[in-house]
Amino acid sequence: MNYWEIFKLNLKKIKILIFLLFIGITLWLEFNIFDFSFLSLSQKNIFLFLLFQLNLIFILVLLYFIFRYLFKIFWEIKIKKISKSIKIKLFSIYFISIIFPSLILILGSFFFFKKTLDYWIKEFFEEKVISQFMKAEDYYKETERYLLQKGQEIINEYVSSAEELKSKDLREKFRYFSNLDSIEIYNFSGQLYKKTYSSEIPEKLGIPPSILEKLKTEKIPVTQFSIIRSKPLLRVFIACKDKYGNEWILATGKVLNLQKFAESSAFPEKKYFKTFKKFLLMTGISVLLLIIFVGIWVGSKIGRNLTEPLQNLILATQKISQKKYQIEEIPLTSFSEDELGILVNSFKEMVKKVKEYEEELKRYNEYLMSILNHLPVGILILDFNFKIKFLNENLKKFLEIYEFKNIEELLNYLDLFNLLHTVDLESPFYKIFEFTVGEKEIFLGLTLLKLNLFREENFMVILENLEEKENLKRLSIWKEVAIKIAHEIKNPLTPIKLSIERLRKRLGENLEDSAKEILFKTTEIIEKYVEELRKLATNFYYFSKKPSLNLEKGSLLENIIEVVNLYELAYPEVKFNIQADDDGECIFDKFHFKRVWINLIDNSIKAMQEKGEIKIFLSRENGEVIVKMIDTGKGIPEDIKANIAEGDLIKLKEFGMGLIIAYSVVKLHKGIFQVERNNPSGTVITIKIPCVSELKII
Repeated sequence: MNYWEIFKLNLKKIKILIFLLFIGITLWLEFNIFDFSFLSLSQKNIFLFLLFQLNLIFILVLLYFIFRYLFKIFWEIKIKKISKSIKIKLFSIYFISIIFPSLILILGSFFFFKKTLDYWIKEFFEEKVISQFMKAEDYYKETERYLLQKGQEIINEYVSSAEELKSKDLREKFRYFSNLDSIEIYNFSGQLYKKTYSSEIPEKLGIPPSILEKLKTEKIPVTQFSIIRSKPLLRVFIACKDKYGNEWILATGKVLNLQKFAESSAFPEKKYFKTFKKFLLMTGISVLLLIIFVGIWVGSKIGRNLTEPLQNLILATQKISQKKYQIEEIPLTSFSEDELGILVNSFKEMVKKVKEYEEELKRYNEYLMSILNHLPVGILILDFNFKIKFLNENLKKFLEIYEFKNIEELLNYLDLFNLLHTVDLESPFYKIFEFTVGEKEIFLGLTLLKLNLFREENFMVILENLEEKENLKRLSIWKEVAIKIAHEIKNPLTPIKLSIERLRKRLGENLEDSAKEILFKTTEIIEKYVEELRKLATNFYYFSKKPSLNLEKGSLLENIIEVVNLYELAYPEVKFNIQADDDGECIFDKFHFKRVWINLIDNSIKAMQEKGEIKIFLSRENGEVIVKMIDTGKGIPEDIKANIAEGDLIKLKEFGMGLIIAYSVVKLHKGIFQVERNNPSGTVITIKIPCVSELKII
């Protein structure tokens, strides 16, 4: 490679170096041309004119390069929307890169012209300024003599002869007529005794300690010059004595008007100098404003085009933060050949993945919520501050059944918050609670667990309703008792019945008719109650033993009619009315359901005192056979009705074993047993049996 090729490769660098060197030499000449003594004034003026033209050329060249560079970027970028934050940063970079060198150039040029003008008028204004200063000094001395003169007049005419010194006299007799701005009288301790000020002086002035000492020792007038509210004030202090020989210090003052010595009329040539400086200033400002305008316009264009894709990404992320993943309406133009294109494509892929993950998480949450809501226990989740985060449906139903106002009321009964503070939950904690709310007795099993969800400490509370278990426990004990009672009752019944029959047979042959009648009535009563005891023992037996169901297909209507036919003969004063829309065909245990009808009809006949009407309705609805039995008795008590609704068999013992057996048989068939009061009197018993092909004993 020869020298010429090397020179061509480095030509651009050489041009830049020559340009910078030329600028440096030009600036040095601008700031130092007035120090060249070998040049005459006319030669310096010619050089100044040439340098001024060079400044304009520099500005134009600078603008050319700025426009060339910015428009090169402008045409490479498509116009998009503006992203404020990044746009401001980009605009600031371009704006500063334009303004900073422009300010240096303009300020340097202005300083150069100012220095030139100062050099031109320096000698001319020196004499003018000296002359004005001389005039100002004469004005100062004249005012000092005037204040001293007026001070002596006040001492001679007033202070030395007045009976009493008054501020009013000083103001009206002397300050107004003497055109003074202040008259003050001080004692030799420096304390202000009397004063009067014009509107030019808004506050008390005082006397400096140095002046006070000088007056004490030398007894000659002292002058002070001070600035009050940006205004020059001249005061003269004179030592004096009053009529009684007391020593005082009189101070007279006047605000000086020095503005007239600095007015433009004192320097008529200064007007032209100011005009020319304004012209130069306006020229520099115009150029600067032009550059600022160009910088703002070009910077905003560039910022807008560079940041619109980012703005669209911001809008898309805002929608995603609101869980709105439909971003198709947002224009996310992809430039596959640049970094923005890669960013946009990656963002779209990320949105797709997030949407899939969100849908999967939603399905998982729904699945988890469904599991928690269908658990047979109450689930409560609290955060670290004991605020409720989740409450399952089973717990909500529990609150409704036991008439709690809210979950907080239940937690207060359990003293849960105190437990959470005192119990170590590193391992699960379990405790059984027994308490009464109103007339309802509640048995709850409480389990406390500590959970760490999403790096946050939470507490899970599991509430298990132990009432059914408690009832089953009590029922089991009662069944054992029932077996013993049934055994003890049934054993002597047969001998008693046989003995009564033997007694009636033996004695009936030898007694008179009246005595025989008494015997027969007595034995009939005994036999009747023996039969009642036998039925009671039988009911105890069936209640104590969990029967096995002999399920077979049959008609509930026929099953009911068989039982009703027996009672129609035994109780002629009880009217039975059966209305059936269906034969009630389903799968059931015929023997056990006969016991259901027997027990229910027995209870109704007792409630009606063996007189009244029993209506039986049979229908089919929604895959169930529905039997309604309505009597005209006194009606079932409300507490028994509530116990049946809650499935509390223990408390049904007060109403007889028959109702318990009927309820148990219906439940074994997975049916529904409901009891209501009839209007105006009586009881309505509703039994619903599902029409299924197979039943399991639970």
